[in-house]
This record gives sequence, structure tokens and C-alpha cells, in this order.
Amino acid sequence: MKKELDLRGLTCPEPVLRTKKVIDDQTIQTVEVIVDSEVNVENLARLARSQSFGFSKESTGDHFKVKLVRDSSPQAQVQAEKVAETASGGTIIFITRDTFGQGASPSDHDFSLNLMNVFLQTALKSGHKIRAVLLANSGVKLMDPQGAHHQVLQEIRQTNVEVLACGLCLDYYGLKDKVAVEQVTNMFAICEYLFAAEKILSP
Repeated sequence: MKKELDLRGLTCPEPVLRTKKVIDDQTIQTVEVIVDSEVNVENLARLARSQSFGFSKESTGDHFKVKLVRDSSPQAQVQAEKVAETASGGTIIFITRDTFGQGASPSDHDFSLNLMNVFLQTALKSGHKIRAVLLANSGVKLMDPQGAHHQVLQEIRQTNVEVLACGLCLDYYGLKDKVAVEQVTNMFAICEYLFAAEKILSP
């Protein structure tokens, strides 16, 4: 059975949540979704990978057509189990503010900003395995290419650790256009990471 969804105009994570609800119905083999942003396309691609669905996209003027196709073969089931195993456990660093803690007075803000940089550098060099760094609320300010924390986040990415920021939060702080599409995520994906984590560090 095929299902078509027109999700234009919806903000994240609504397109992913509505698509996930559809593919949870095992009778649905194909879902065709229309969205109006590359971020939503990337979020749906991430959903497809996590659920072992085939994925394709087509740009059509001011919107995108995305197709998710269920693969019911034994090989796909094995792959799904591998994806689930890889996606579980590990340590997640979940950052919801741009400072490490909060000083006793407003004048301590710069010091707290610097402490966050020290924390990230230390985590990078600690030798512990980090599965992902997730940023939400004012924590997404750390993704600003002009900011002091951008370099260390890039170094963390180079160790094959995902560094992902909440798209809604990036939009709120005016940073969405400054962050690579593949690093923009949604609250559904953040919740999936947190539920599956073995350990969560939230400075």
C-alpha cells in the first residue's frame, strides 16, 4: 500500500513525526512526502536510514518530493538489526546552553563561555567514545561559524562523531543558514538518541 503526505508549511519535527506514524503501519510499503525545505529532506533521510527504508528525493520548483520504500527482504531485516545495534548505547553529549554552567553574576558570562570550550576540548581528548554531540536551545549558538567553539566542534566531527543541532532552535537564533544541512536535526531524532544512550553528559 502507498501513502501520500503533503507536509509543506510544517515546522520540524512535525514532518518526521507524521511520516514515522505512517511507516509504523506495517501495511504501508511506500510513502511519498512533499516538503518545502532541505532540512526536512535531510531529517526524512535520517528517519529512512534509522528504519531501513529506501530513500530517494526529487526537487520540484519550490518543494521536494521524497519517497520512502520499505524493504522486507531478509537482508534488510539483518541490516535493520545492525542499524539498531549501532544506534544504541554509547555516550551522548547533550548541550542546551552556550555556557558551561552559570556564574554567580552576569559578568561571569565570558568565563562560562570559555569553560564550555575547555569542556569540549577535554571531551575530545579524553579517549572516551562519544556517539554524538547534540545541541538545543541556546546550545546551538556553539555552531556559529564565527564563534569560539566552532573549531573544536569541527575537530570532534573529524573523529566520526555526529554533531547535530535542533533546527527549530537554529531558526530561533537566526543561525539556520549558517549551519550545514546535514548537521541540522529535529526533536524526534534528539529524543531517539537520548532514549538509546547508555550515558548522557549535559554540562
